Amino acid sequence: MTEKGMVREIRGNLVIISPLKNETCFGCMNMECKNSGLISAENPNAIKIEKGQMVEVEARSISIFFEALIALLPPFLFLTLGFILTRIYFPEAGEGAAAFIGIILLFAAAFIIYIIRKKHPAKRIFLIKKSVLS
Repeated sequence: MTEKGMVREIRGNLVIISPLKNETCFGCMNMECKNSGLISAENPNAIKIEKGQMVEVEARSISIFFEALIALLPPFLFLTLGFILTRIYFPEAGEGAAAFIGIILLFAAAFIIYIIRKKHPAKRIFLIKKSVLS
């Protein structure tokens, strides 16, 4: 995920950025900047930036990977677990019943993840990718 924004404050390696409101904000539903309207980013490559300058930031690929893994893996596992357990404990039940129980557990897992993420949003770590001429 890449976004552009204006540098508001520089605190050593930490940079506070005011993101531009564009189509990329829809991707995360403004979860990072919802409260203050600002996002924080690290500047590990020591790119020369100044207050008021436009920069391009991106979320770390590993954090995006783990967010996707946490969102997608449990529902898949619950679906599989529901199907297998139904076949083990109720061998006379058909595949339709096993699939139905699996789908119920899939939605249950998705709902649980939704509730957890609503209360404890993922912490994205943004990195300054490059300086943009304004």
